[in-house]
Amino acid sequence: MIARKTVLVMSANIIEAFTAYVALFFISRYMGPGSYGIIGFAIGFVGLFSIIGNLGFGSAHIKNISEGKDKGTCIGAFITVKTILTTIMSISTLVAILIWKELLKRGFESPIHETAVYIILGYYVLEQLSGIFQNTFIAETQIAKNEAPIFIAAITRTLAIIYVALNGYGPIELAFAYVFGHIFLFITGFILFFGQPVKKPSKTCLKEYMRFACPLIIVSSASLVITNTDKVLIQLFWSSEEVGYYFASYRLSNLIVVVGSSISLLLFPTFSNLNSVKKINDIKNLLKASERYISMFTTPMAIFICILAEPIIHIFLSDSFLPAILVFQILPFYSLLYALVYPYESLFLGLDKPNVVRNRFLLMALCNIILDLILIPKDIQILGLRLFGFGAVGASIATVISYIIGLTFYKITVWRTYRIGFNTRILLHFMIAIITGAFLYCTNKIIGINRWYTLLGVFCLGTFIYLVILYILKEFTKEDVRLIMDTLNIKKMLKYIKTEIEKK
Repeated sequence: MIARKTVLVMSANIIEAFTAYVALFFISRYMGPGSYGIIGFAIGFVGLFSIIGNLGFGSAHIKNISEGKDKGTCIGAFITVKTILTTIMSISTLVAILIWKELLKRGFESPIHETAVYIILGYYVLEQLSGIFQNTFIAETQIAKNEAPIFIAAITRTLAIIYVALNGYGPIELAFAYVFGHIFLFITGFILFFGQPVKKPSKTCLKEYMRFACPLIIVSSASLVITNTDKVLIQLFWSSEEVGYYFASYRLSNLIVVVGSSISLLLFPTFSNLNSVKKINDIKNLLKASERYISMFTTPMAIFICILAEPIIHIFLSDSFLPAILVFQILPFYSLLYALVYPYESLFLGLDKPNVVRNRFLLMALCNIILDLILIPKDIQILGLRLFGFGAVGASIATVISYIIGLTFYKITVWRTYRIGFNTRILLHFMIAIITGAFLYCTNKIIGINRWYTLLGVFCLGTFIYLVILYILKEFTKEDVRLIMDTLNIKKMLKYIKTEIEKK
């Protein structure tokens, strides 16, 4: 069942990623990198304050429910905490803007930038409150219920963005389109959540949430710092266009994360459940299997996107984004590393070791901030420092390096704690992907890919060659094929979705 649920998540994520690409296509063709850069900056700016809205309580909620604690009390506690934190987040954002403008006498690049920030704040408020429903569904591995609101929000947001782009509107209307999608995220989540037991939170329950969440405060904070600081710094030291180059590349390369995130959504509650009954061998086997499948399918995606970056930008964005080609060649490796990290993060959270996750994120955030400050600005005039001035490229390099450090930290820790060594199959996947990628590079040089169907055909050919080589080397087996075919069975999938949606 975990495989079927994983495929459901992956399918929903792929559809969401596709709708996000459609939206990005219309933005790139009709609005340009400048408008998209303003939205990227606003998302990054408010995203830094969304740290307050997270603070690890979502993971605590998943942990408590998946271990069989009283559901109504847990939900009551989570609603209380989430509402308070979201309110504090909103007030903190507005106060920070006031201090920045009035006390420090600094401002934004334009009034449009400031207005976009206010609108995107609404986007984050809806996202935080929707987390009440989504984390509850994840805790009970009710994947269909979790994915349905996300899917509907993606569709409505994309339609709104297309309308904005085709009618010649600007960044403000684009920001409202993002909020429009999240309104549907909240409404749909609430409808599916309605009828769940909600009880007054007990002091014991709140203390348990605090106990688990406290080490994760740094985790959620560091994660959002890594995700959002680069966009703010690029805007501060460069321009909206440069933010647009980075943000577009980031969004497109995130398709690779779909595989890892789809599997990890189920790994955390599964690891937690296995830990509660002390099935250590099952935990080790699940870790190895999940890492293998993530590596097998994400590694070639990263290599292929890197090698075919130029035709991908030309076909799926526009030539106005071609200055971002180097960024687009670097960021797929961030997405690959991000995907490979998921099983380890789910493992340590499921085994009630949030301190390990905290230490990893703290290390990554420190490295990322230092590298961003060195690589992004041309100089810091107030300190009289001359720096590299790589802009979006520097942000990409900083992100990849910090994730390499984070993955290495997890691998060392899991070896010291559980004696689980390095999975050499990952190296095999990487080597075969490189060989196949070299063939695709030569193919592009010979035929000159400039149509979407040609690019799709080359991608499919590369994937076929990659899997054939793995099959010859007995890395991709008949058992893998049978598992994939069974989990992709449409009839069984629809039966599962119907059963879960009807379940109360």
